[in-house]
Amino acid sequence: MYESMGTIALTITILTILLTLIINRKNPFMVFSSLKKNKQVFLPLGLLAIILLVNKLELRLESLLTNQLDFSDLFYAYEYTILAVIQTTFRHPLLTEITTFFYIIMFVTLIAISLVTYLLNEEWKLLYTFLYAIGLNYIIAIPFYLFFPINEAWVSHPQVEFLIPAVYPGFESQYRNISGLNNCFPSLHNSISLTLLLISSKSNHILFKSLFYMSVPIIMFSTIYLGIHWLTDMAAGILLATIAIWSARVITERFNIHEKRKEIALARR
Repeated sequence: MYESMGTIALTITILTILLTLIINRKNPFMVFSSLKKNKQVFLPLGLLAIILLVNKLELRLESLLTNQLDFSDLFYAYEYTILAVIQTTFRHPLLTEITTFFYIIMFVTLIAISLVTYLLNEEWKLLYTFLYAIGLNYIIAIPFYLFFPINEAWVSHPQVEFLIPAVYPGFESQYRNISGLNNCFPSLHNSISLTLLLISSKSNHILFKSLFYMSVPIIMFSTIYLGIHWLTDMAAGILLATIAIWSARVITERFNIHEKRKEIALARR
């Protein structure tokens, strides 16, 4: 599973297809039919793709900066005791396996399942909210990554160990290319996971919602347990999710009102 980024991507793809079939009892590839029915979806999809590209460019820009700041000591000053206690108290090889799986595999799988499920069931309002909210998470977080860099907890905390390499030895040489070492505040793993959970809670599909209620708490716990994030990162991620969802819902409502007015105007012609 963790042999390479290719095997990770394959695992995520297979898991997404299987869970989609179980949850929706529909062919996942029917999403293309849904896209044909509502071509307006391509606009927010395109905007999200651009935002993700900007995030990738931010990682490259960071690598070119020679005198990077590090504000990690601010968090270490008041979190040094509790972080070590959390990891020491719960540390177990099986838990490390489980949390690594949810941190790396399930996190991306939940994003993919959200997109596919909303398209398959033509839940347009939830789909637009999902797309705008994910984009807003990145838009708000990127400036912090550039101008308020915080290293992962294990880098600055002598009593916190980075546990992922015990399960995924190639993490630093493979996965690190898409996960900046000092892109901690706010935590996107926490903010996006919570965003997905809160949006899914508005769906009518019980199995779909249950998947998020089970998975998201594990992902959020994993960010602390695995030695990656500070508790302050998590708190900021929760706040970011709240802001992103509220803003996305406002944008979606205004978009819907605009589209309805266009439909009424066309009907009167």
